[in-house]
Amino acid sequence: MQLKVSVVIPSYNDATYIDRLLEALTKQNFENFEVVVSDAQSKDGIQKVIAEFKGKLDLKFVASPPKGPAAGRNQGAKLARGEWLLFLDADDDINDPNFINTLLDEALKRKWSTVSAKIKVRQASLVERSGVWANYLYIKLLARTKHPVAPGWCIFTKSTIFKELGGFNEKIQFGEDYDYVSRAGKYGFGFTGRTYYFMDLRRSRAEGIKFIIKGIANEIYRHTHHYNLEKNPIKYEFGKHKARGRD
Repeated sequence: MQLKVSVVIPSYNDATYIDRLLEALTKQNFENFEVVVSDAQSKDGIQKVIAEFKGKLDLKFVASPPKGPAAGRNQGAKLARGEWLLFLDADDDINDPNFINTLLDEALKRKWSTVSAKIKVRQASLVERSGVWANYLYIKLLARTKHPVAPGWCIFTKSTIFKELGGFNEKIQFGEDYDYVSRAGKYGFGFTGRTYYFMDLRRSRAEGIKFIIKGIANEIYRHTHHYNLEKNPIKYEFGKHKARGRD
């Protein structure tokens, strides 16, 4: 029987975050999946953390060049054996045990080649929750257009489509996730409200208003440059963040 789903996680100095996500994946009711961690030469002992889950998950670890999330995802996808690819960020969290099963069910039922889920946050202020909700409404609206988008926090896509499209564009320094979903949209894309994941607010909190401005500027550039982000001057700093505190 072919492996159904490959979960691909790009990481860079995410040792204090990825254990939370891997632990959540061990609790999934869906069983026919593997996990590929594509690490950009971290220096924080992440391999030791991942090794603790070798007996709990069908888990692979691959070293990738420290070129950003696009390169990490593409490198991980090369090792993936699944019919479907689920790209998650290392600082995501999941508490729905049917998360993977629901994404697959929605994709098959609605004949979508690419799917994303509802975004939630934990321990957030009213302003933060409002901002996340407003962004989610915006990208849900775009899902009805010819150029849909979804954040790389959660992208579930058919592996054959991923290969046909050449994966994530590594020339793009910011917005490579939006670019991929925009290109995949012609094969069917949508958001499901039947499941959700938690995104981590560490980046928005570290950058403050700059984070919001970058997001808005990226969208203005995308819409005014024929949805081509290769020359987008906005950059993404991969792996530069504080370690997660323990509860």
